[in-house]
Amino acid sequence: MAFNWPVNASFSCSDKSRRANAATCSTSFTVMLIRPVPPANYSRSSFFSLYRTTRANSIAEIPRTDSNALPAGNKREHHKNLPGRTPKMTTPFHDTYNAPIRDKGQIQFVTEDLDTYPRLHDTIRDYAEGSGQDEPLDHAKFRYDNYRELLMLLDRLQKGLLKEETQTIRCRLMYSGTSEADGNGESTEWIPLSGLFETIGGRGVTEFILHRYFTTHLQPIVQPNANVVGYECLLRPLPELMPFRPAELFDKARRIGQHSFLDREARNSAIHMAAAHLPPGTLRFVNFLPSSLYCADSCLKSTFDAIKESGTDPVDLVFEVVETERLNHPDMPKIFDRYRELGIRLAVDDVGAGFATVDMVDRLKPDYVKLDRKWVSRCDQDREKQRHIEDVLDRASRFNGVVLAEGVEREQEWDYLRRAGVPLLQGYLFGRAQPVPAPESRLFSKI
Repeated sequence: MAFNWPVNASFSCSDKSRRANAATCSTSFTVMLIRPVPPANYSRSSFFSLYRTTRANSIAEIPRTDSNALPAGNKREHHKNLPGRTPKMTTPFHDTYNAPIRDKGQIQFVTEDLDTYPRLHDTIRDYAEGSGQDEPLDHAKFRYDNYRELLMLLDRLQKGLLKEETQTIRCRLMYSGTSEADGNGESTEWIPLSGLFETIGGRGVTEFILHRYFTTHLQPIVQPNANVVGYECLLRPLPELMPFRPAELFDKARRIGQHSFLDREARNSAIHMAAAHLPPGTLRFVNFLPSSLYCADSCLKSTFDAIKESGTDPVDLVFEVVETERLNHPDMPKIFDRYRELGIRLAVDDVGAGFATVDMVDRLKPDYVKLDRKWVSRCDQDREKQRHIEDVLDRASRFNGVVLAEGVEREQEWDYLRRAGVPLLQGYLFGRAQPVPAPESRLFSKI
């Protein structure tokens, strides 16, 4: 019977419980376990029986290579690609990796734990078969053609494996043969599988994104006379689930490289929710993360599709860069241009909050400029804040930008901003974010 022999697991000979099966192995190096890939009609029990009885023999077949015997120029390359070499564990995933995972690629797994391997193998195999994959890729790799396929696999792994097991499994993402890749055969470093998992409110972040366990609330934006002209779309927890802070959800998604997927789902939810509750001609401010757009054209496609599906007129949309984003993102001008081609207007959120500097606003020339609440709070009593507000109004007027003051909570602040000439206002004074907009007569009954 012929078998393919791919490498997919390793163990150290210093482990006393396994040393007996590798008597000839030195404790100074790590060897890779080899497992046969059985024919399609081979039973699972027979397969793992063969796997266990074969491993001692297969270990002996892996020669310990003496690097000094290699030509000088080939030492490093041979050492890197040696079949029996354990993938090097990188520094903790959360500390080094927050580039967005791409929509299409391949994820590869390696484990040193013999008890974990069968569960990992079965989970990948069962999902690959259930998703109709033609090539299961030896059950230690999984090719995905869209991000939802990857998220469904990760969700199963997070629920099906113990936390300790996910720390012994290593994985890497590989991208090749697509226009989204920066180069052919590009891949991430090996990381623990646990580095792709985070939880919030007792659920995995992946599950939140996959099943869209959040909704959109709408907060009014008004003119100085309190006439409602638009709403900001804000992500909020579903009422039946445990509460969470939206900022925490985005932060954890960023830590595991899934912020592009969360940003996309939240943006599409906002577009559809606003279309269901707001009449044409009402502005809809929708947040977005430029740092999550590793390829502007492909990442924005689903957003453009959502706009068409919802019947939204693009001129009613205002996409705003959130305050946590750096405005010096290299693709920011291209992103702004792509949105403007469709008639969508742009806003920079929270000028003065840190990343959204006034100088960068001058360069990007957004259609709307939002004043951070720290400049608005008690602005009627603080001359320094008043000078800053006047400066932003002056700068925005140079490129016909509209200033929007957020965080208005007191009538005295409203009165000052109105006299200063700020054209748009937002804050608890005019209404909190709600799932369905309140009638204007009720919205301002207490003002």
